Amino acid sequence: MLDADVVRLLATVFGTPPAMPPDVAALRAAAEAAPGQLGAAPETVDDVRDLAIDGGARPPIPVRVYRPRAAAGGPALLFAHGGGWVTGSLASHDALCRQIANRVRATLVAVDYALAPERRYPAALDDVDAAWSWLAREAARLGADAARLAVAGDSSGGNLVAALTLRLRARGAPQPAAQLLLYPALDRRADAPSYERYATGYNLTAAMMRWYWAAYAPDGDDADAELSPLAAPDLAGLAPAVVAVAAADVLHDEGVAYAKRLHEDGVPARLVLCDGMVHGFLRWTRAVPAAQAHVDAACAELRRLLDPPPGL
Repeated sequence: MLDADVVRLLATVFGTPPAMPPDVAALRAAAEAAPGQLGAAPETVDDVRDLAIDGGARPPIPVRVYRPRAAAGGPALLFAHGGGWVTGSLASHDALCRQIANRVRATLVAVDYALAPERRYPAALDDVDAAWSWLAREAARLGADAARLAVAGDSSGGNLVAALTLRLRARGAPQPAAQLLLYPALDRRADAPSYERYATGYNLTAAMMRWYWAAYAPDGDDADAELSPLAAPDLAGLAPAVVAVAAADVLHDEGVAYAKRLHEDGVPARLVLCDGMVHGFLRWTRAVPAAQAHVDAACAELRRLLDPPPGL
C-alpha cells in the first residue's frame, strides 16, 4: 500500500507523465525545482566547499565536499546523483547529500559528472572513476580515514557507483569499504516484472526509464557489466553493499535481484525495503514525512558497515 502523502503527490505534482520523447531542458528544470518544492530544508554541516578536480583528457570535474563536525577522522563517501544520467546536479541533490553526510558521520564528496545525451556512456562513469581516484588520494587531507572510503548513489548514480566497483575489480584496484545503492538502475534490458507492475502511475514510468537508458547508451551492449551491473557473470569480491529499493518502482526487481546475487557470491549485502514509496522519494522528505525514516534506515545500515568493530 502506498503512503498517503505519496498518493497525493502522484495525483497532483506527478499526475501527468512527460510526453515522449521528453524535452531535456524541461526535465532538467524540473529536477532542479523538485528539492525546493518537496524536500526538507537543507541541514547544516560544518563546512561545504566547491572544487574542480582534474578530469585528465576531459574537462575539470566539479565536486562538492561536505564535512559534518562529527566526520573528523571518520569515513569518506563519494556520492553520484540520480537523474537518468540526463538530469541532476550538485544543487539538485544538495539537501540529500547533507542528510547522508550527517547521518553516516562522513565527509561526503558529490561529483557533478558529465550528462547525456551531450556526453554519453562511458563519460559519466569515467568522471565518477576520476573522482574516486581523487578521493583516495586526498582522503587524509580532507580529514577522513583513508581505510574507510565508500561510494553511494541514487538511481542512475547507483548504477554509476555499482559499475565503478566492477571497474575497480577488473583492474585489480582496492574496493571501497562499502557501497550504498539507492533504488539503483542496474539492468539495461529494462524487462523485469516490476516494469510491468509499475509501468505508469508511480512517478518513474517504464517508458521514461527506457528512454533514459537510450539517451545514456544508445548503442550499449546489454551484457556490458560497466553499463548494466546486473549482467556481470559474477559479483564476488565487490564492496559490501546496502541496497535500498522503493516498494512501487520499475527498478524494484533489479535492486532486489542485485542484492540477492551479491549475497550468493559471498558479498555482505543488506536489502532495505522502503514500504509505501515510489521512485524519487529520497528528495521528498518535507512533502512525504515517512520518507525520512527510510533515508535514516539506509544511512544507518551504511554506517554499520563502516564502523570499526568494538575495541579496535
